[in-house]
Amino acid sequence: MKNKGAILLIIYSFKGLAVFSQSPQRMQEKISSNIKEPSETAVVLYNKAHDHFEKKEYTQAIHYYEMAITVDSNYIDAYNNLGLTFYETGSVDSAAYYLQKSLKILPAGTTALQNLALVEEKRSDLPKALAYYKQIVTIEPENPEGYYNVGRVLTTMAKLDEALVQTQKAENLYAKSNSPYLSDCHYLLLVIYFNMNNKAMANWSPKTSTIHIKN
Repeated sequence: MKNKGAILLIIYSFKGLAVFSQSPQRMQEKISSNIKEPSETAVVLYNKAHDHFEKKEYTQAIHYYEMAITVDSNYIDAYNNLGLTFYETGSVDSAAYYLQKSLKILPAGTTALQNLALVEEKRSDLPKALAYYKQIVTIEPENPEGYYNVGRVLTTMAKLDEALVQTQKAENLYAKSNSPYLSDCHYLLLVIYFNMNNKAMANWSPKTSTIHIKN
């Protein structure tokens, strides 16, 4: 019973970290999600919006993303980034509205799914966030980010056995691609193992970037 306080502390500490670590920048997709090429006018407006977004000029970014959508109502990337911009301003309801619009056009759109999950985390609705992340795993079974986020949310929910399985899948996929996010995955594993201290403990070795399990 002595360690109970410390165990609970790291779970609650991780809850704050979980939302913070899943930043919108990490989730922006570099490859276009669009089913078809948007019009030239819409692309010009989108690029203007993106420039403002990069400068954190969110009011202007919203204006140009909305104009891009007015010109091309099927511009998926514009819906996604408009949702992301509203998220940055704290308007999570507006963010969810435009991300759902994107998802209606492209139901298998992983960018919209990821960002909707982020919105639900912001709302503290972890079961909904988890459902979105699980959809990503189904759509892209080789995407380590999906497994990582499922593991991360399950850890926050204290479902550690499930979290361990999902995070280990993420670790294997991150390692295969030499991803810079492998260290994030290792940290998550440390948190899981710490909280499963009746089963295993982990010790981080930054020199070798590996996890050593202490039985």
